[in-house]
Amino acid sequence: MDETKRARLEKSWAHQYHTHALPLIDEMAFARYFDPGNGRPNKSIRMMVSVLILKEIFDLTDEEALEQLEWNAAWQHALDVTPEEAHTCQKTLHNHRMLVANDDEGATLFEQTTARLIQAAGLRTKRQRLDSRHILSNIKLLTRLGLFVNTITVFLEALRKEHPRLCSQLPEELRERYLDRQGYFSDARGSEAPRRLEQAALDLHHLVQHFGEHKAVAPMESFGLLRRLYDEQCVPPKGEKPRRIELVEKPSSSSLQSPSDPDVTYGHKGKGYEAQLAETCDEENPFQVVTAVEVHGANESDQQQVKPVLEQTERTCGEAPDEMHTDAGYGSGENIVMAMEEHGTELKAPIGSNESKKYLPLGDFEFNEDSDEVLCCPAGKAPLRHQTTRSGKAKLAVFDSSQCRRCPLRHVCPTDKRRDGRMLKFTKADVAVAQRRIEQETGEFKERHKIRSGIEATNSELKRRHGMGKLRVRGKPKVSLSVRLKVMALNVKRYMKHLVEVAEPVELAPAWAG
Repeated sequence: MDETKRARLEKSWAHQYHTHALPLIDEMAFARYFDPGNGRPNKSIRMMVSVLILKEIFDLTDEEALEQLEWNAAWQHALDVTPEEAHTCQKTLHNHRMLVANDDEGATLFEQTTARLIQAAGLRTKRQRLDSRHILSNIKLLTRLGLFVNTITVFLEALRKEHPRLCSQLPEELRERYLDRQGYFSDARGSEAPRRLEQAALDLHHLVQHFGEHKAVAPMESFGLLRRLYDEQCVPPKGEKPRRIELVEKPSSSSLQSPSDPDVTYGHKGKGYEAQLAETCDEENPFQVVTAVEVHGANESDQQQVKPVLEQTERTCGEAPDEMHTDAGYGSGENIVMAMEEHGTELKAPIGSNESKKYLPLGDFEFNEDSDEVLCCPAGKAPLRHQTTRSGKAKLAVFDSSQCRRCPLRHVCPTDKRRDGRMLKFTKADVAVAQRRIEQETGEFKERHKIRSGIEATNSELKRRHGMGKLRVRGKPKVSLSVRLKVMALNVKRYMKHLVEVAEPVELAPAWAG
């Protein structure tokens, strides 16, 4: 390149990637996959992982990414390869992606690379925010009729391919409905759908009964899906040849949603998966990065994700944050107590109000610092003693009943009358919830908690710029890997953009720019 063009290249994202991002990738993490006796990998791990990252930064297909590697001078400079070296095939890219997938679905690569990025950029991680987003794998959303028809069709197509003689022995009208049909059996008007669903349920029952004990057919993966659909959706009939199969009114949220992706579940946001994202939100950071990403079923509650996310932030950042801002979906007394006791993190999550207005709230009682003893009641009276319930899960504060009888608050007191006094039953989680309900009404909490909403912009950026709304892959292992690569690409992109702006305010060049 001439000096002018080289100067422009050195002010671009490519030079910053070459200088700062490329060294973040630890090739030694993949050394165990290559036997020294068999030689080195045919391509640099660092280069191939970088191709996967740049692919997600610019939301490209494999073919488009490999074309950029072959012809784009900016990519070649970023990856530190000569034009002669800048070539690889689809198979090699696929093999290296499988190496990353085998590495805990890309979790270790994400955590190590992000940890190095945080250290290199000098980012603060004491304050973070957490949110989830719904994602969909590369499947078609099916009605119940569509689910039955697609699952049966997938099985019959596999049966015709692997065991054509057995397939030809099935009733001709059944084969015509799913294989040799004109049109699509599940493409029915609303008035016709119930009748066709009844027929599909009968066909499903017939196939499961016919091949259930067959040595060659029963082990087939497609038959396993067929049997799973039958077990989850149908009520077994009493007779051998029923005229109608009764369907389960409300199948489980973990039931089969698509034969194309058996790992998909159903939640309140719809069919698919949920991705948990924890992100730094310190106002002194020049940019924010995602420190934890976890993929789970759409039917799993956010309540269950606080602990694994905090554990991942500890691995990525070296320690858990002092504050973790979340929405009400993560808020519970158990999570507030767990976050503080196990990780030293104050979980800033609002708590919904469902307390009875008939009695005084638990928050009107004064507790000690450890929240395991009552110091005094709303009337200012201290309990006589404390004791633990038989299960050991709760505490009892015992008050003098003679004092309680004269108390002006006795009609709204939440204590229970016992033989040896009045007792208040509570747990640490109960106290945490009561105190949070009081705290979240203060102006200080509301002002400090405003920063949580900033993660919505990250969710939007991942969806619009990096294709995380609907992925190109299926199955939880591939979905998890794809999400982690996209989030890692987001972190690297923000780092590159920051470095470019510090050097000179130049826009991050598109993938096709030279």
